[in-house]
Amino acid sequence: MPGRYLVDVAALCGVCAAVMPWLPVPGRAGSAYGRLYVVLNVVAQNFRNVTNMVQPGQVSSMRPGSAPGAEGGRRLPPLGLALLLGGGMALSGCTAGTGGVTIDTAELNADAGAIAFAAQAIESVPALSSHLSADQVAEVNAALTRIKEITAQINAASGGTIDIQTGKDWASSLASEFQTILTIAAPVVSAFAPGVGTYIQTAEQIIPLIEAAVGLAPASMAGVGGARPGGGDAPALRAALYRGVA
Repeated sequence: MPGRYLVDVAALCGVCAAVMPWLPVPGRAGSAYGRLYVVLNVVAQNFRNVTNMVQPGQVSSMRPGSAPGAEGGRRLPPLGLALLLGGGMALSGCTAGTGGVTIDTAELNADAGAIAFAAQAIESVPALSSHLSADQVAEVNAALTRIKEITAQINAASGGTIDIQTGKDWASSLASEFQTILTIAAPVVSAFAPGVGTYIQTAEQIIPLIEAAVGLAPASMAGVGGARPGGGDAPALRAALYRGVA
């Protein structure tokens, strides 16, 4: 059940729980109003936690001698009832109106562009493919293609907002595909191209950065004022990646 509907249900239950002790008690439990009275008790979650002033068919304890069905118990003034119902409706409208959480795509797009550039730079390292197996080359190429596809989607949405879940899906896929390339390339380049190894270490720092941008990583990982793991801020890290392999 979507979160906004859970809030709607909770608001309805809360209104019923507040109103139930004050409703006129039906004279007979089998009457139409008596059955409605029982349903409202159920919605109010009135299972021995909150007791009505009186039960259907019973005499009000607040007005000794009053007849069953009489308006003997305390009643909620019309204004109070209207405020309670209005409050529940306002809460429901507020959550339904938002429709879901959104995020700005500007930061996500900037990180995605840096990832796409770094992935291409690593894949283009001379002689890298000659040190990889055919399966590894295929994995790198597939990951690079997927990164380009996702980056294009993010770029198309740049300057606007997207649903938070869409942002998480994009960021998760980017991080996964980029990590595939880094995992395959790192042990190989460390042997014949130490400079590339340093670049890969820098590139790894953008993974928690893009995850933090959409809430996949704890906010503390992003540091304060844009700082990121490994030192430096987000623009500086992206600039380092755009400088390419030394």
